[in-house]
Formats: sequence, structure tokens, C-alpha cells
Amino acid sequence: MKNLGGSYGFIDLFWKGMLLAEQKSLGRDLGKAHSQAIDYIQSLQREGRSDEVPRYVIISDFARIALHDLDEGESVTFPLADFYKNINLFAFIPGYKQHKLEHEDPINLQAVEIMGDLHDALEAGGYSGHELERLLVRILFCLFAEDTGIFERNSFQLFLENHTNPDGSDLGPQIAQFFQTLNKPKENRQKNLLEELAELPYVNGELFAESLGFAAFDADMRNRLLACTRFDWSRISPAVFGALFQAVMEPKERRQIGAHYTSERDILKVIGPLFLDNLKVALNRAGNDDNKLLKLQRQLAEIRLLDPACGCGNFLVVSYRELRLLELEILRRRLRKQKVHDVGAILMLDVDQMYGIEIEEWPVRIAEVAMWLMDHQMNQQLSEEFGEYFVRLPLRSSPHIHHGNALTTDWNDVLPSTECTHVLGNPPFTGKRFRSKDQSAEMALVWNGVRGNTKLDYVTC
Repeated sequence: MKNLGGSYGFIDLFWKGMLLAEQKSLGRDLGKAHSQAIDYIQSLQREGRSDEVPRYVIISDFARIALHDLDEGESVTFPLADFYKNINLFAFIPGYKQHKLEHEDPINLQAVEIMGDLHDALEAGGYSGHELERLLVRILFCLFAEDTGIFERNSFQLFLENHTNPDGSDLGPQIAQFFQTLNKPKENRQKNLLEELAELPYVNGELFAESLGFAAFDADMRNRLLACTRFDWSRISPAVFGALFQAVMEPKERRQIGAHYTSERDILKVIGPLFLDNLKVALNRAGNDDNKLLKLQRQLAEIRLLDPACGCGNFLVVSYRELRLLELEILRRRLRKQKVHDVGAILMLDVDQMYGIEIEEWPVRIAEVAMWLMDHQMNQQLSEEFGEYFVRLPLRSSPHIHHGNALTTDWNDVLPSTECTHVLGNPPFTGKRFRSKDQSAEMALVWNGVRGNTKLDYVTC
């Protein structure tokens, strides 16, 4: 690679967009090696190859290792003999590293831009509506899956690069076969499948069950999809998954992540006093008492949350994450001196504790996928904590997201009131002047003739 001085040098390891490594002889100055690595990175930026700039830099002289996280501005140096103590720092290599970001972060805007380009290209080609929405949800799941350890690293990207024509002519059927494989147990798959397909996990969860019409790709559309695969989706929190997708579906001139999104900060302001603060107090009181900790874990497993206007599921996703973090701390205290051989057996919480109602279909699907992705991220943390790999595949539990109108649906049909522990969310606010005829009729139905109800806001329903 050409450095800033204009001459060419060698890099010991260069993983586009992820990692640059420089090895030096024993006792050499690591600071100088770090400067050399930064020189290479600046050259990439100067040459217009910003999408290849790695997030991590590793420097070593075979006695010491220095790891630099350029996104977070954090660095750590330790003796090679202590590598086993710091192995969790390198979890990004197999895809187990998670990075939580607020929705305002520029990385989320970049994700919207590249997915939006793909959306616009497909829509301009005549592929639209329900099929486009479902196709993009599946693609987005695969992008997350190959960057977070659900799939083998880069498996989706390599399949597209190696088994589709550069002109995009066969991409529609090929990607359909990829999805069909994910929906079929390994023992039921054809024996002569490509190895890349045969090794894919069985996902289930009905995400890939529906048969979609083939999208007709061309070379430009294929390039846009490949550009999506080169983005590091592990850097996007599932908590903003719904807002990201909703922004993608907006017309290009109106795209802005967060337009219909409740931030994590505001969600935490709601769920804190609603249930989370009391649970944290109970955890502190339990200390290291195994009986009290077990009782609290069982209490967490009995929680049932309902968001009757859940949209893309932001409230449920963040709530589930916080409950799983509490359970992880409980398990950390209960099993601090024990060797865990079956990580899944010690878990009690699952996504089927989350319930929602949403009037539009595609946010229902987004909410389901976001919940599964958050569950996977929390399982990654559990795996790192106890040193045993755990993934919930095939998907056997699903969040209960009901497609329907919350004002005409009996909530007991979604979640019986005897089982519901908390109702939460941020339902739509619409004043009298801005309501549609259907919304006015719903107001009359819910308020059932109560005087003055037409002057109330729609949210009062």
C-alpha cells in the first residue's frame, strides 16, 4: 500500500473495514509501528477508500500486544502472556462484539443511506410494496447475521460475490435459494447444495417462509447490495433497527433516522420508574444470596410486557435488553464459582415475554426481527461471560406481535390481563383537526358516547 510519502510498504494483515495488524521484531518501538499503521489508514482516506478504513489496529512485537479501537478512541496494551485474560477484547474477530449507539450517531445515517440506495434501485425497477418490504427485512437480517456470529463471517457477501453474475441477471433466483435454505432444517436439504448453502444454519421463525417473486437485478443493483454487505452491521444496535428500516422506506428527500423513533434515553425514562428501578433495588438487596437471586430470576421470567401501539418495537426491544442484563448479573453472582456446561439451560428469559399490537404489517415483521437480533446479542454476552458458545437457532420462540388495530382489538386476545404485568409505549398523538374519518370513528367507538370526547386527543383512546 502507498503511504503518505508516496512509497509502497507492506501490511502484515489488512481486513477491509475491520482490522489492520502490524508485527515488529522483539523489543521494537510499538509507538512507531502504530504511526506506520495510521499512515496507511490516512492513505486509504486520501485515495477515496474510506469504506475500507479499519476500525481496529493491532500492533505486536511478539512480547506485547496493543489493540486500538479507532471508533471509540480507546487503546489497551498488555504482555502476550496475558492474552488469555484479554481475549474478550478480540471478540469482534468472529463477530461477537456488539456496539450500542444512540440513533443520532452518524454511523446509523450511513446505514440508512446505503440501504436506501438499494431500496430505491429495487423500487425504480418495479419491485415494490409488500414484496420489497419483506425482501429488505430478510436482507437486513442476513447483513446482521453475518456480522454478529449468527452466520459464518461474510458468508452472505461471499455467496453473492462468488455465485451471482456481475450483471446481476441471476441474483434474484440465487438470493431466493439462499433464503429458502435458511428456512429448511439441515437434514431436509438437498444433498448436492453448494457447500456455502449447506453450511447455513436453520433459522425458522417464519422470517423466510413466505415465497416472494424474484426481484430483477442489474449490475448497478447488485453493486448496491454488495455495498450493503461491506458495511459493519454489528455496529448498529437492534434498538434502532426499526427506525433505520422506517427511514429507508421514506422517500429519499425525507430520510432521517429518528423521525418516528423514541430514543433509548427516553425509553429508559419510562421503563425505569415503571419496573426496572424496583428490580435493580431487589438485585442489590439480594446480594450474593443464591435463594434470593433465584427467586428474582424467576420473577423476571414471569414479566409480560404489552405495547399496544408498538410500531417497530423499540420499547419492547430496549426493555428486553435491560431485563436480560439483569438476568446476566443474577447468573454472574449465582454461578461465579461454577463451571457452566450448558449455557442455555441456565436462562429463563426469552422473547416470547414481549407482546405488541401494530396496525401496519411491515413494522410487525421488523419488531420480530429486532427482538431476535437483540436476543442474539444478549446471548453473545452470555457466551462471553461463561466461555460457552450459545445461539438460539433454530428460532423456537417468537415475540407476540399482533397485526391489528389496538382500538378495535380485544387486548385480552393478545395477552390476557391476568398475565400482563406492564403496559407501556408511546402511542400516536393526533388532535381533532388532524384526525382521519376512520380515527374519528374509532374515537366514538372507544369513548362510547362520553360527552366532549371529540375534543380529546386521539392518544386518549
